[in-house]
Amino acid sequence: MKISNKDIKSRVYGKICASTPTGVWTATDFANFGDYEAIKKALQRLTNEGSLRRIDVGLYDRPQHNKLTGKPSAPDYREVIEAIARRDQARILVDGMTAANDLGLSDAVPGRVVVHSDARLKPIRIDNLIINFRPTSASKLYWAGRPAMRIVQALSWLKSKLSDPEENQRIRRRINSILWDRQAGAILRKDLKKGLTSLPAWMQDFLRDMVSNERMSSEKSSGQKRGSRRRKAHAP
Repeated sequence: MKISNKDIKSRVYGKICASTPTGVWTATDFANFGDYEAIKKALQRLTNEGSLRRIDVGLYDRPQHNKLTGKPSAPDYREVIEAIARRDQARILVDGMTAANDLGLSDAVPGRVVVHSDARLKPIRIDNLIINFRPTSASKLYWAGRPAMRIVQALSWLKSKLSDPEENQRIRRRINSILWDRQAGAILRKDLKKGLTSLPAWMQDFLRDMVSNERMSSEKSSGQKRGSRRRKAHAP
């Protein structure tokens, strides 16, 4: 039974609404709903109605507005990158500064995001942000698209800061909290354990305890150190 264009449009929008509000979509995400041209027309109609926003050629999202200013919010560049990777079946690896910013490890706001990829893709501008796709050999894309990709990339970029004891502890605490997040932590730890030997020796040493030990023992040890410092401070 052939599905009507109206039904295709309804199914496309239903799938979009059922997903994350900041999601970015391409026609290939709805391939099981009908033929490619019908999907493209459905996306165009939804855009003309104002239900969707066209970000770039073949990229769409639901328009969001800033609650304070009432102005349109920029599309989520991370979702844009993921949508392009799905559409072109490309392996992608974000640059270190972007990864550190995404993980809350840096306050630096990138004006340009560099994405290493095994595909040749044209740059995309999102307001004042430019996403550049840099062709990269497969041998350098081991962590591309993997759950722990951003942790590895961020640490590579932050390596020089780890020699500072305060910065080392700040970065360590943040990475530890990410690795023991209730929702995603287990997946990240498993991924890092699997690929640990592919990392440089200094990064293996930095991560080994965090991916191997139970968090309870880590927190207990931290608590004991804080208690020891308090006792010394109050000692006569």
